[in-house]
Amino acid sequence: MGDRPNTKRFDELLLESVGEALDILGESTKSTLLYFLGQSCQAESAEEKVAILIDKIRELFGEAGSSFLESRIIRILYEKVGLEFSYPVKLKEAIENARKIYLQERKQ
Repeated sequence: MGDRPNTKRFDELLLESVGEALDILGESTKSTLLYFLGQSCQAESAEEKVAILIDKIRELFGEAGSSFLESRIIRILYEKVGLEFSYPVKLKEAIENARKIYLQERKQ
């Protein structure tokens, strides 16, 4: 129960990281992607939303484009939670790692 505010804060940091990573696409494209995510996504968790968004980005921009954006999301998230980024790492594993460390550090 004590982790709930920290979990919520981590989710906020994750979604902020996605927003900042998408800035590179320009405001119009970013807004369109985020609107789509909000309208078509029934996911509950921030991680699920990010996974769905990356799948859509992969459809639109291909593997190279999505890989670039994934690495930007990870780099920004790691910076926000005080971790060092080392490439390559998969988005899902990077988020899980960042969440685990972020929550552990707040328990101490």
